Amino acid sequence: MSGRIGYVILSHANPLQLLRLLRTLQRVYDNPPIACHHDFTQCPLRLDEFPSEVHFVSPHLPTRWGQFSIVAASLRALDLLYRHAAPDWFVLISSADYPTMRGEQVLEELIHNKSDVLLDYREVPKVLREQSVSEGHSLPHEAPDNMALAWRRYVAQNFWFPIVRLRNGLRIGRHTASLPFRAWHSPFADNFKCFYGDFWFTGNQKAAEILLRPTHEHLELSRYLRWRVVPDECYYQTVLVNTPQLEISKSTRRFAKWEGGPGAHPWNLELSDLPAIISAKAHFARKFAPGASVLDEIDRMLS
Repeated sequence: MSGRIGYVILSHANPLQLLRLLRTLQRVYDNPPIACHHDFTQCPLRLDEFPSEVHFVSPHLPTRWGQFSIVAASLRALDLLYRHAAPDWFVLISSADYPTMRGEQVLEELIHNKSDVLLDYREVPKVLREQSVSEGHSLPHEAPDNMALAWRRYVAQNFWFPIVRLRNGLRIGRHTASLPFRAWHSPFADNFKCFYGDFWFTGNQKAAEILLRPTHEHLELSRYLRWRVVPDECYYQTVLVNTPQLEISKSTRRFAKWEGGPGAHPWNLELSDLPAIISAKAHFARKFAPGASVLDEIDRMLS
């Protein structure tokens, strides 16, 4: 079967967990091209202990949760991937993700898929309403509270002021507040709508070319989101969904178990979650704690 899948990985901690993921990808996907952005400022890593076939972004970017540096780091890794290889598909994952389907099955699905991108997304309304979506949502991003949160993050007029944070040592941070009206300098328009959703996605070479050759609108969006909270859940959705030549599927083929409430995060998956992981027939699952026993069972399943 022709076709090749490449991997873009973001990492900032737990080198042994990253190493296990890389070795598993090499085994399950027959030594695929891999580009990794590791934040060495947060966690040292000895490159001589990692497979020489894996390319690491150098120089790296210091990254922080909820900041545009996450997007910039992933774009650097995507560029590195396509400078060293030309995979038909690329998959964006973190070092806390893990494959849950055999490589030949994933490749067969992607080859027969009519879509260019597998991406979780939904439109952020121009005007915030109390109930922006219907009840019965299955993902946290679809919940009304999270839709309201997305409107405040990406559409509303924001202002911020510096504060001192004590997390991971003493450092200067910023507190952001939003006003109940649209930002006057917003890049969004009728022909360039605001979308948001889960950061992790899969795309083909066509999508990669669009991301690596940003238009004026894309660059304006980058500048705008640099001062916004959690821009990683908006940038790729807005760029890709507003590109008419792309076919996008909301079936991301990822498995996660979510907390409840606004700004939810996925739970760490455990052995008790294995039946749900298997029944989901997903390509990847997230997230896993380093050395989680369920990973051993997944390895046996994949072999």
